[in-house]
Amino acid sequence: MHLMGKGPALVLMHPSPHTSELLVPLAEELSAHFTTICIDTPGYGKSDDLGFKPNSLEDYTEFLHEAFVQLNLVQPFLYGSATGAQLAVRYALNYPDHVSHVFLDNSAHFGDDLRAKILESYFPDLTPQLDGSHLTTVWQIVSQIGLYFPWCFTTPEYALNRPQMPKELRHYIAKDFLIAGAKYDHAYRAAFLHEKGEFVQALKVPTTIYNWKGSIITKYIDDLLKFNMPTNVESIQLPVSKEERNEKMVQNMIAKSTGAFSDIKNVEDSERYDLQQKMEYEFPDVPRPSISEDGMYLRDAWNILAKSNPKLNPEEIQRCLLDWYQRS
Repeated sequence: MHLMGKGPALVLMHPSPHTSELLVPLAEELSAHFTTICIDTPGYGKSDDLGFKPNSLEDYTEFLHEAFVQLNLVQPFLYGSATGAQLAVRYALNYPDHVSHVFLDNSAHFGDDLRAKILESYFPDLTPQLDGSHLTTVWQIVSQIGLYFPWCFTTPEYALNRPQMPKELRHYIAKDFLIAGAKYDHAYRAAFLHEKGEFVQALKVPTTIYNWKGSIITKYIDDLLKFNMPTNVESIQLPVSKEERNEKMVQNMIAKSTGAFSDIKNVEDSERYDLQQKMEYEFPDVPRPSISEDGMYLRDAWNILAKSNPKLNPEEIQRCLLDWYQRS
């Protein structure tokens, strides 16, 4: 969890399989006007998983409510992107008296047939393998995420017609897949199942939908906005560029919070993710493989670490790999 700033509480919830780190820059921009709280969805980042396989987002919203109560949040503002947006919707549906305003970013609608088709291919098994072969699948996913949506459909109909993401950005996304591990799909899948316009339509709390034309799911945001929304739900067009988009979102959230108050306990920010505290291993006295366009550096690094630490199981090698690339 990252907590900063002052003012009414604003909880920021991240996309899957990312972590709260992704939203820290936005939280910093908002921290002069809000007490911003970036939380890790259970099972992602530094957060333990739920302890069981979730059946739906209901399982996550129960956890969130308990956390909000412990933090003494009184009607916080909620911002969510993608999976985080669906968590915000479900939380506001279940606990409408405990929310001041919901801000939905990268929130969409998928028809039942398309959703079923997506779920057949979107979530391959990424259980760590002793030979590191799962890393090839991870790199395939992150390389196609920026080119197609859904990433698993590579026909012209689903092409995003944009350049490939830099290898450094693909590495960043791959890292979050590896942190989440074999259970990376739990909240991710539950969010896809929940991505329905009818749920947004049922909201009773003030809600703002951000219609960002730079999103990889613009087509499906437009499908959401085709629903006849109640008067408490509005949509705002955002510029394509990330900088202008964030500026307009920040301005909008500040405007919606005028006069609001939300009490919160004095909570210390948690330590940053530190894998070395959890296990012991050795780094080899060789250069770390450099990030490459084809992603083979991950397999090369895996093989080096596995050879240097023959007693580690695949999950432990994966954590060692993450720590190696987290070092400067």
